[in-house]
Amino acid sequence: MSASQQAGMLTYDLRSRGTSSLYEFLYQSIREDIARGRIPCGTKLPSKRNLARHLDIGVATVTAAYDQLITEGFVRTEQRRGYFVEDVSEFRCKSVNSQVKGSGGEDPEYFVDLKANRTSVSLFPATVWGRYMREALSLPSDNLLRSIPFNGLPELRRAIASYLRRTRGMDVSPDCIIIGAGSEYLYGRLLQMLGPTTTFAMENPGYRKFAAISKAFGNPWRPVPIDESGLLVDELEESGADVVHVSPANHFPTGIVMPIKRRLELFEWANRARKRYIIEDDYDSEFRYSGRLIMPLFADDASDKVIYLNAFSKTMVPSLRISYMVLPPKLLARYVDTMSFYSCTVSSFEQYALARFIDEGHLERHINRTRNFYRRQREAVLREIAQSPLAEISHVEERNAGTHFLLYVRTSLTHDQVRQRGAEQGLNISLFNDYLLRDGDGLSERTTKRFEQYSNGETALVLNYAGIEPERLSETVRRLACVFPECE
Repeated sequence: MSASQQAGMLTYDLRSRGTSSLYEFLYQSIREDIARGRIPCGTKLPSKRNLARHLDIGVATVTAAYDQLITEGFVRTEQRRGYFVEDVSEFRCKSVNSQVKGSGGEDPEYFVDLKANRTSVSLFPATVWGRYMREALSLPSDNLLRSIPFNGLPELRRAIASYLRRTRGMDVSPDCIIIGAGSEYLYGRLLQMLGPTTTFAMENPGYRKFAAISKAFGNPWRPVPIDESGLLVDELEESGADVVHVSPANHFPTGIVMPIKRRLELFEWANRARKRYIIEDDYDSEFRYSGRLIMPLFADDASDKVIYLNAFSKTMVPSLRISYMVLPPKLLARYVDTMSFYSCTVSSFEQYALARFIDEGHLERHINRTRNFYRRQREAVLREIAQSPLAEISHVEERNAGTHFLLYVRTSLTHDQVRQRGAEQGLNISLFNDYLLRDGDGLSERTTKRFEQYSNGETALVLNYAGIEPERLSETVRRLACVFPECE
């Protein structure tokens, strides 16, 4: 946006101002040129009338821009002489056109994002949800506008307790349920309640965000390797952790289900010390395509050692930032004593709407429809891969659950090259390696060996297929094959 000096005149392309007003654009342009030294200190600026005539704009627009520059100290006015640039050589500014990377909050444009754990929003019964939202907004003002209990509205907590009893076999008191805006928020409250001396353990590979949150709160954390039955309890014992985060019904990204023997070992670990607890993350467990849903640890917990976490962002829509946790009675009392001063972070009308949505059976019907759609989507993706050149250099590992699977590819490409070539094809690709957790000492030798054994020297891709539009499915697989030179 630099000015061109023509016979002492400032020239700017006003057509490039975007959504800015003429006055704002002119002021910002002159300000930046002064700050960057393109208009030197002491330079006399054109008169308001001459600059207005030169740029074909109103004198009032130039006056407003000059006045703003004078107010901020970039320009001074001298009676009967005009406007002069001040010395601002010590000032450093960012270009008004520059943007901090990521500051826009917009994701890069991909043909298909295979990394994001998306949902198919087209399946969501938006009309039904909209009706319940309108009903919630029409409630008497004393219902809608009163303060929300710290743990969420009783109506929603009762609905969730009933839903968990029907679908998970969990006998839960509504008083033990805490509503929050996202699992990350609730996890942060747990970290704060349990204190900075509590050491947390994570499945490795696993969900990196919880490890990052633990680190941000200053809690020590330990990555613990897994095998074909899930988290290794002997390694957990050696880690010195007090609390462990697990996903026993559908481990991410492997899809492993923790069998009963390993679950009993985990309960034994928790019962050996009073301060030990298990955080059960049941996210995405609703999408299982054969057999019954896997029972949660919480349903078999006889010692009140399990904290249950789940969210509605995957079963409904990502924008619905409503999650919940179920606390054992002793931890609930502790939470009330130490955390109840925090206000509930979810608006009352969304909670009212969700309570009705659950009570009227819409959540379970929606999950059933979505599960059937994802089953067909998964079968279609696997069929396309089997009929593509990828079939000659890869094999799929999937466990009839979730909305992703692992694709093992025999390729000479490095991981960075796979990502780069994928981006060139308009694909955002996620690799198994992305979910390996490294603490201060890096990967443990046992984790490294187990991963090498697990991958067998192949490159493992984590393909999330839920968000692929059906009409783009064939082209997505074709582009994915083009990533690997072995398919040419």
